[in-house]
Amino acid sequence: MVKYIRNNKTISGRLHDELVMMDLDQGKYFSLNPVATAIWDMLEKQLTPGEICRKLMEQYEVDYAQCMADVSAHLEEMVKLRLVIRSKS
Repeated sequence: MVKYIRNNKTISGRLHDELVMMDLDQGKYFSLNPVATAIWDMLEKQLTPGEICRKLMEQYEVDYAQCMADVSAHLEEMVKLRLVIRSKS
């Protein structure tokens, strides 16, 4: 089962309903929209995409299939940017 967790080599802060962060290793700044910020907040502990979707569906009106597609896309982008780590456990 694939789970995701934050890469803790970033520093972050809130700016209104978005999260602004910097990856110290890369020297890059990132800004996350409200949904990506919610995902980031959840990834304080390891979660599967399905677990993330169940939590998001409590906050937003979205069906499971659409949620999984969006969450998977966000997670893959975050992995590519090295903000999130993918693990198998």
